[in-house]
Amino acid sequence: MLRSLYSAISGLKNHQIKMDVVGNNIANVNTTGFKRSRVTFSTMLSQTMKGAGSPSANQGGTNPAQVGLGSMVSSIDQIMTTGSAQNTGNPSDVMIQGRGFFVFRNAGQIVYGRAGAFSLDTNGNLTDPGSGAFVMGYMWGANDREAVDWNKPLEPIKIKIGSPAPSNDFKIGEGNWVQNGANWEYTNPALINATCSISSDPTGDIWHDPTTGKIIAKTKPTGDTAVNNIRYDQLNIQPGDWVKNGTNWEYTNPGLIGATLTVGTGTFDPTTGKITATTDPTGATVSVTNIAGGSLQATLDEYSIDGSGVITGIYVSGKASASHRIGQLAVAGFANDAGLQNIGNSFYIASNNSGTAQIGSAGVDGRGTILGSNIEMSNVDLSQEFTDMIVTQRGFQANSRVITVSDSLLQELIDLKRG
Repeated sequence: MLRSLYSAISGLKNHQIKMDVVGNNIANVNTTGFKRSRVTFSTMLSQTMKGAGSPSANQGGTNPAQVGLGSMVSSIDQIMTTGSAQNTGNPSDVMIQGRGFFVFRNAGQIVYGRAGAFSLDTNGNLTDPGSGAFVMGYMWGANDREAVDWNKPLEPIKIKIGSPAPSNDFKIGEGNWVQNGANWEYTNPALINATCSISSDPTGDIWHDPTTGKIIAKTKPTGDTAVNNIRYDQLNIQPGDWVKNGTNWEYTNPGLIGATLTVGTGTFDPTTGKITATTDPTGATVSVTNIAGGSLQATLDEYSIDGSGVITGIYVSGKASASHRIGQLAVAGFANDAGLQNIGNSFYIASNNSGTAQIGSAGVDGRGTILGSNIEMSNVDLSQEFTDMIVTQRGFQANSRVITVSDSLLQELIDLKRG
């Protein structure tokens, strides 16, 4: 039998495999995070008709004479270049710019993937919507200022909208921290009309120590007249307004005499620093409620994901809001990304040639950064795929023609006997 028949058959099989790969690439042109594949061929066995000859003083060397016996698929490689970004405006959508993979727990198995079109389930778990796999990472508790320890077991990321704040320590405004502060709710906060007077010995000066809340004074020389004036200003505070950087009063040269401070119909005790008073009946009333435990009683209203994968929640209570770090997405890096094994559902598992996963923060140790509210598009180039498809088709046709011609040659041999 002619060797060309078997060579052409191997060519048909190989081009069929290449066409399968091209077809799969085109089928996944709009698959989130998909990585295209390519096929490379190599020669199969060769039959040596004559070996190589060494050169001598009288004659030059000769090359070996070999007949190839077809081709074979050398490799099917995944091209792991980053696809283009597509903005979605969805805060749960993320993509990795550069190398790295998201970490998932799918039916108890740790898998990896590039598709970042995530969603929240009814329990607030961040998941892959197609498979229900949990997105894994690091979760902060009440203290979101502690350093991330990636040596600890990963946890499913949970972002439950409407959930209460995990802590009563929050950053309010730029650079200001309020720790374990009691919250006060005010009813009808408006201007209060009040009067205040201080009675003193006619020969004494009176001061007030704001640290202890006591009235202190130094006696003036006998015969001097003591004039003591207290001046008050009034300021209307609207509901929801904040009072910042109130004025502190400092008094010097304190000596001690007795005094009584009268506020409206109440009294001030200089020994204990307590004021007992009622408001002017013509003024507004104030109802004060101390919320037990000092908690903000805020709930999660929205969240965002930054370039390092940190998920920051915005907790809202009335007109006030505060930020708190919820968790951080884990990103896995491999020595050889193309060595990962595709197991379907856009998931990969480590193989003998991928290396072990190096899990940590995005943007560190060669891992790419996170782009929030975006997803990674497929890296399939249709123009390249159509070109490969034409070349593959022509290669298949050419190998088919080799089989046809080889068959014609065999037919000629058969016809020789008839002649």
